Amino acid sequence: MYIVDDKNFNFYDRIFNVLAGRGINCLPVSEFKMDEKSKQADTFIANVDQSFDCLKNQEFLTFLKKNKFKKALLIKYECSNFSYTTHFNGGVTVVDVPVNFDDDTNLAAFYLHVFLELILRNEPNLPCASDNTKKLVNLVKKIASTNATVLINGASGTGKEVISNLIHSFSNRQEKPFVALNCAAIPEQMLESILFGHEKGAFTGAVNSNQGLLRAADSGTILLDEISEMPLNLQSKLLRVIQEKRVMPIGSSSEVEVDVRIIATTNRNMFDEVKSGNFREDLFYRLNVFPINNLNLSERIEDVIPIVAHMLCREIMENGEVYLVNEDVLTSLMQHNWPGNVRELDNIIQRAKILCSKNVITVADLIFDNDGDEAQPNTAEILAAKFKANAASEVLS
Repeated sequence: MYIVDDKNFNFYDRIFNVLAGRGINCLPVSEFKMDEKSKQADTFIANVDQSFDCLKNQEFLTFLKKNKFKKALLIKYECSNFSYTTHFNGGVTVVDVPVNFDDDTNLAAFYLHVFLELILRNEPNLPCASDNTKKLVNLVKKIASTNATVLINGASGTGKEVISNLIHSFSNRQEKPFVALNCAAIPEQMLESILFGHEKGAFTGAVNSNQGLLRAADSGTILLDEISEMPLNLQSKLLRVIQEKRVMPIGSSSEVEVDVRIIATTNRNMFDEVKSGNFREDLFYRLNVFPINNLNLSERIEDVIPIVAHMLCREIMENGEVYLVNEDVLTSLMQHNWPGNVRELDNIIQRAKILCSKNVITVADLIFDNDGDEAQPNTAEILAAKFKANAASEVLS
């Protein structure tokens, strides 16, 4: 549970809204009561002024100890530079941001989401700010509380696997396996064995038995990515698994019970696939118990800022490197049409990190694959020229 300081109600309200948008519950500290017998470790979130020193503030340390808070994350506004420091073996994190609390800018929103990323670093969540995505997250939480089979439809690069992970993480199966299989990446002759398993000697080369991914995901969740690519002969076997909760390994004379939630994704129009005879109608309706349409990034452009914050914070958490952006960069990113969706955004941020100087990304470091013109630019040539220009500039300086 996240406990938020509500002495500054505007701060609490802002944190509450962004956490709720990501499907995360929080509670104002004024309503928080610690049961003496409770061993639950909560996280405290607060806004403090620039003079606050958590190492010397005994009242603050006593407050954390009394309420058994495992962690505390504090944000300081109006600082000269961005920084984050940890104290007490990571128990307290202080984040300095170079914006004002009342700033209504893209950069202020970016730093708020950076703060959130540091708070939620181990918590399953979906970086978002648009109303459409917030509604999707709330829908995902409702779906997750059931065992309904889910079919996620969306264009390539929209994050269908991320939504699948979120469903699993919000469900009561979250402690059980989550197994993902890309149906388009496995040759047909191997897919049956990988998915359904096989017995020893079932075919040439089967020197050992294999339980298959469906049984490996027993009591958990299996993601069948790009389900429309599954061969017709395997679709009938999958239909039986869904109907009877049993799987028949290759070479076996008996079925094995399996309890697994199935989530499938596709970037195709499944009604068209059924009409054309490429996909079984009965399997489609078994999978389509609860359909989800994942929106293109251009239809939820407000999500660009939290997604960029997530991508850059990933570097902080994995490599300890801090990369920053400015207002112009965020404006430019939000004005792009994103034909490649989140995958394209990730590529652009990866390039910018390579090209930028002193870990500060500028507009000049943004190399887009497609700026809306009909002609496709040669990204490799643009990157090479930019890299040479940067190298020459650094030598001259």
